[in-house]
Amino acid sequence: MQITDKGGMDKKQFTIEMANEFHRRMASIIDAVQAGIWEAGLHDLLGYDSDYGFGQQRGIQTLVLKTGHRSAYLRLYWDAILGESQADRQLVDDAVKRAINTLV
Repeated sequence: MQITDKGGMDKKQFTIEMANEFHRRMASIIDAVQAGIWEAGLHDLLGYDSDYGFGQQRGIQTLVLKTGHRSAYLRLYWDAILGESQADRQLVDDAVKRAINTLV
């Protein structure tokens, strides 16, 4: 089913499957950063907070990752988080690496 946004463009209807996949991918990012800081010698539990919008029209999705002494902000577009292209995966991988470097 297609819905139309305010600008008249067709968009896929937002589904529970899309919401669940978004959360799975964000959890995967948290897991990758936790593993990365641990492997780098920082044996600290990673805390996190978020500011998520409802789809791409909400702009950048923000994930805040925290250790006992530092914070890192990952800001990615909805489409990049849910994207399947090599470019999308690279954006996410780069954000994970920057977060690890910031936190250790």
